[in-house]
Amino acid sequence: MLSILSLLTGASVHRTITRAKRTSIFIALALLFLLTAYALAVAAGAIWLAGIYGPFAAVLFMAVGALLIGIILLAAMAIANAREKRRARERRAALESLAAVGLGLVRAQPLLTAGVLAAIVAANLVGSKRED
Repeated sequence: MLSILSLLTGASVHRTITRAKRTSIFIALALLFLLTAYALAVAAGAIWLAGIYGPFAAVLFMAVGALLIGIILLAAMAIANAREKRRARERRAALESLAAVGLGLVRAQPLLTAGVLAAIVAANLVGSKRED
């Protein structure tokens, strides 16, 4: 039985690895062409600005623009990380308070707790068997 199980899981793992390799190759190629398009767009913008303001000012404008976009992205990332840390702290605090309430319930009424746990287990076992 173990050999059959390993054959079944081995085939699915092999298909998953093959699919992941194929997907990573396509993503790498897409990123290569996107970076090429970005570089050409920056060069076109610099040439266009050079026709209006001169070459030095064009390069300076492009550098300042890239610097500002980078700073904005770093600030957005810092804000998102701080928000995620705050949410994680709130979830941890909620879980700790739920655990404290649960321990208090177990100590105060162990039979009620056993009944609730049995109902939860039964609901999970008898519940919907729908395939995702």
